Amino acid sequence: MVGTFVFEQGSSIGLTIERREPCPCLCEPLSVTGMHVLDEQDNPVFVAEQEGPAGLPTPYEAWIGRWNLVGQLGGPAPVGFYSVVVETTIGEFRACIEVVAVGAADRMGRVSSEASVCGIGLSVYRLVDETVHDQTVVLREGEKLVVALEGNPTTGFEWEIESEPAGGLLQRIEGPAYSSSSSRIGTGGTFYFRYVAVVAGQGELTFVYRRPWETVLPEKIVSMLVLVL
Repeated sequence: MVGTFVFEQGSSIGLTIERREPCPCLCEPLSVTGMHVLDEQDNPVFVAEQEGPAGLPTPYEAWIGRWNLVGQLGGPAPVGFYSVVVETTIGEFRACIEVVAVGAADRMGRVSSEASVCGIGLSVYRLVDETVHDQTVVLREGEKLVVALEGNPTTGFEWEIESEPAGGLLQRIEGPAYSSSSSRIGTGGTFYFRYVAVVAGQGELTFVYRRPWETVLPEKIVSMLVLVL
């Protein structure tokens, strides 16, 4: 278990497995074999469907887990504690997620972070998509953010970073930039952009969807104000 992370109802979370190199131990190949969520009584409330053409198991470098804080019946997960279990070829990683009412997270602890054992850790992010356009995303110093934007690079279009907050507000985190939703030709997928909040302040974070060689206006724009407390 890597700690308790607080998210408001209606939020989404992203998870990745991180590995420090050179590894101090447990250096065999590492793949993710599944992910599910349990309630306080250990009843399953969510089982992730593997996205992408690779199927399971998936090398940890290419995997990102997502939970939209939905319950067993598909509605918002009730307020309470949940265990997110990520199954890998070397064992399980768990994170405790506390789901709180809207507005309550401002009065509580961290909402994203990571912890590691033997140089291998489970990172928990706040996940946002294009629905946050023209909205404010509030983070605390040290919290992590992943922006997930759907697109189809087979058409020539790609999501690109147009602008980032000045003053070192956010630090970019390296990781897989794109995950296809299928092995079929012409199928789209999701572009991912990862950040950690470094210092307090605010600034604009903007992404554009365009063909890199064209000079016309972008097909889509997603822009948000990031406020770090």
